[in-house]
Amino acid sequence: MAIIPQSYYQSMDVLGLSKDLLGKYLVSNVGGKFTAGMIVETEAYRAPDDKACHAYANKRTPRTETMFAIGGTCYVYICYGIHNLFNIVTAPEGIAHAILVRAIDPSDGLDIMEKRRKMPISKKASCNGPGKFTRCMDITKAQNGIDLSSKHSPLWIEDRGVKIAKKNIIKGPRVGMSTAEECAHWPWRFRIKNNKWTSKPDLVKYK
Repeated sequence: MAIIPQSYYQSMDVLGLSKDLLGKYLVSNVGGKFTAGMIVETEAYRAPDDKACHAYANKRTPRTETMFAIGGTCYVYICYGIHNLFNIVTAPEGIAHAILVRAIDPSDGLDIMEKRRKMPISKKASCNGPGKFTRCMDITKAQNGIDLSSKHSPLWIEDRGVKIAKKNIIKGPRVGMSTAEECAHWPWRFRIKNNKWTSKPDLVKYK
């Protein structure tokens, strides 16, 4: 159960990292309450050419500034005014690449997750979306900008030895990209085949 080091996130290959993070474990220790889940669905975003990326054309705003931090930094933003979405910044400092975690397979602290979600954790609806599992793990904008590679942080990513074979990785277009023009069709969403916690997209097998 090794915490993934900061060096892991310095790769410029945000698509490769998005696939490699499948099977890794997101861990939360917020307020002394320990929860964790295996990452089963991700989406890649890459400035400056990706029109779906918040930092498209290297746009720097108070919200996107975190995306330009060193890889391994936590980027949390609020969607529709209510949902906290968890992202992992990648690439060296000054390059705005990030990976949105869309779903987890809950594994640790299930009773805590149930209380936070007010539903049985066995229900798919508890964790099968980016604004759902963050409620289970108490991930909020309070963690925006923290170092995900530090054991002293309230959030980190662990490698527990799970390896996902290429044949079991499925890709397809990202969600909610209607205004991203040609980028809306880029197959930059990845999920683990047959995992019940993922979304229901039109997806094709990864080759």
